[in-house]
Amino acid sequence: MASNDPTTPSAPPIWEKFRWILPILVVVLLSRFSVAKDGFSQLSRPVVLWLIDLFGGQATDHGDTITVGRLDVPWSGDCAGLNLLVLLLAVAVWMNRREPMGKRYWVRIFMMIPAAAIANVLRIFMIIGYREVFYPAIESPQLHYFFGLALLVPFALLAMPKSTRSFSSRVFELLHVAAVIALLAPHADGSQGAALTIAVILGLSNCHMPERLSPARLASFALWVVAAGAIAFAGMESFWLPWVLVCPLVCDPKWLFSPVGALVTLSSHRMVYLIPGAEWVEWVVWAILGYAVWTKFGTHENDTTAHPSTNSWNRPEKAMMFATAVLFLLPFLSSTILAGKKENWVPPTSASLSEVPGGQMVTLPGQNDKIGLLWYDSVGTERHHKLEICLKYRGVELTRSKDVADVFDDGKNHWMKEYYLQNGKLIQSHQEYVISTLGPGTSAGVHLILITDQSSMSAKEFSEEAGKISSRLYEMIREEKLLPGDTSKATASK
Repeated sequence: MASNDPTTPSAPPIWEKFRWILPILVVVLLSRFSVAKDGFSQLSRPVVLWLIDLFGGQATDHGDTITVGRLDVPWSGDCAGLNLLVLLLAVAVWMNRREPMGKRYWVRIFMMIPAAAIANVLRIFMIIGYREVFYPAIESPQLHYFFGLALLVPFALLAMPKSTRSFSSRVFELLHVAAVIALLAPHADGSQGAALTIAVILGLSNCHMPERLSPARLASFALWVVAAGAIAFAGMESFWLPWVLVCPLVCDPKWLFSPVGALVTLSSHRMVYLIPGAEWVEWVVWAILGYAVWTKFGTHENDTTAHPSTNSWNRPEKAMMFATAVLFLLPFLSSTILAGKKENWVPPTSASLSEVPGGQMVTLPGQNDKIGLLWYDSVGTERHHKLEICLKYRGVELTRSKDVADVFDDGKNHWMKEYYLQNGKLIQSHQEYVISTLGPGTSAGVHLILITDQSSMSAKEFSEEAGKISSRLYEMIREEKLLPGDTSKATASK
């Protein structure tokens, strides 16, 4: 029997429920669209060149690069500014999700367009300045994202709606949202990007400043700080996004430790979708996310209870808030702060090279022409994934061969096997590679993938030949004195 109690909250009409879900959909689309497009280069390139000339600098446009003094700065689609624009729009839409969609709402949103243009030009000059100061070093991908975040937050303040809440708490929440979306954007366009993005936005929707910090939150905060040290020490870059998302100062512990909250939080880690042989995982994730979205926005959120003021926080609690704001920078700076000397592996000079997407095809003199040897350098400081994960990123599901455990079948009549060049040695397995790369300052090295047609040889024969080729590659690098850290010149053998 239906209750007639006027205090009982009733479910909102379908349109009102959709209005609450709409910001999630908008932020998902914007995050997935944040992958840079080269066509937007014309928006910022002329401005950058004009400003350099205005202040007496010398800059030359070469299309893919611009030369500024002694620096050759690559000009990619990322420099165009579209990614920063859509991130600002995403943050603005999220911060104003409780605001009526009147004139002020749209003014705040559209203010992000000129703000993004200005912020992007400043970001490019930050990159140029960094490269000039630390020449010949260049910024890591994480530091590159940090430059965007450093400008994202102050310009996003322009879109912050008025509130009776304390300014410090609103800025803290803004920094949290901006850090999460900045970390999310590089992964939002992948094959599982939509599910990952919705999981992250659902997590954000359950983040708010509490009236006071309970003992449970304080204990969680201590564990959270320890986790940051472990992630930074081990170089586990993929864990930074869920780490920022579940910050104990804003994440609702009751929701986080509920079955739905725990599953949604797990879904905010991209590796969940890449478990080899678990195609069903994504279907389960979508079912959980659908249930979570519908139940979360089935009733109105009260803005006062969802976001209480931090005016009642005592001085130690406010100090903790400011310290946490600094910790939000760790995902963007840790790899630079803890970076060691990068290993510069190069193929033997006698090998023939050809470009393949993301790497090189290396052919050694006298190499078995039925086997291909692929060479992939690391991107930044993040370690390589194992072969099964790498191929799953590309939509290929590998299975282990029945005869040889470390030989894989790609389902397209190919055998594949992997090796690594790291820490001055040839590494035979991903498990050994992970152990070798643990700790700060370690280099990610090179991922070697060997491939052949199954019709040309058995899995066992391929494994033996692949081992010989990879060992010969390493020996040739060593003989030519091309090992990382070896500064002597190669001598030609007579």
